[in-house]
Amino acid sequence: MFNFFKKKNVVPEFDFIKSYSHKDKYFSRIKKWNWLDSEKISLIEKDDNGKVKMTSMDHWSQEMFLDSDGQTTIEDYLNILIKKFQDSKMEIPSDLDVFMTETLWSLKTDLNAIEFTDTPTELNLEFKNPIKEK
Repeated sequence: MFNFFKKKNVVPEFDFIKSYSHKDKYFSRIKKWNWLDSEKISLIEKDDNGKVKMTSMDHWSQEMFLDSDGQTTIEDYLNILIKKFQDSKMEIPSDLDVFMTETLWSLKTDLNAIEFTDTPTELNLEFKNPIKEK
């Protein structure tokens, strides 16, 4: 029998984000990148010896990196992710706020691919678009 009263994609109560110390920070890309194929990107940087290093990421890290436009606070970004789950008719994870903040923090500290700022920031042109092939 059909259950017409089934709850439709209930939005969990996200308590972690309420006390997250960086929730009011904006986040923006600070690393060059390029498309590897139609679905994957790679971060590109040169080491101290001029050797090029390419780093690929998992789906969510890549998604959050590409969404790092300097115009959205971390707290507001949670609402964007919630909408992505709703639009795709997927269940919203109860720990989405924790997962999101950990992923953004990793992009900032482990990959040095984004930065946090106190105010909205325009992306530097070299980070805004993929590298053009020569």
